[in-house]
Amino acid sequence: MLFLVLGCVVFSPLMSFGFPYLVVEPDMGSRLMWDINPAGLLVVGYDLYGDGKAGYYTLRPVIASFYSTQDITSIAQSFPGCPIFVVGYSEDVFYYIVAEHPLFYAIDLDGDGVWDLMYKDVSEDGVNGNEVFYDSPSGMFASDIVNY
Repeated sequence: MLFLVLGCVVFSPLMSFGFPYLVVEPDMGSRLMWDINPAGLLVVGYDLYGDGKAGYYTLRPVIASFYSTQDITSIAQSFPGCPIFVVGYSEDVFYYIVAEHPLFYAIDLDGDGVWDLMYKDVSEDGVNGNEVFYDSPSGMFASDIVNY
């Protein structure tokens, strides 16, 4: 059983801030999946296009992870403003507490499962124009993407 409690403001209007395809983090209601990657970042995939495929991803640092018998309300009080992802087991619950805002944003433009664009938000303050091009894992874009 998977649950999500979001203790921060998440903007739902899709807005660009000058970089191709970079938009404000979608509403958690369009979330299709979440997982922990090998680097210890929690990856959330969103369906922006209504096609049932994740095409936009946020990657947040995990700031705490632990088993607990406490309820989610008690845990949330200890981590104000931080999203909490939960995996329920028979008696215990495993909690992932993540940073309020993503460190990375990734976009899969062609739906092939390979990220085409990655942006880094060193300030971790949400999409507001201070993000920088980080990589194009698929090779679709060159490092001078700001000139497109």
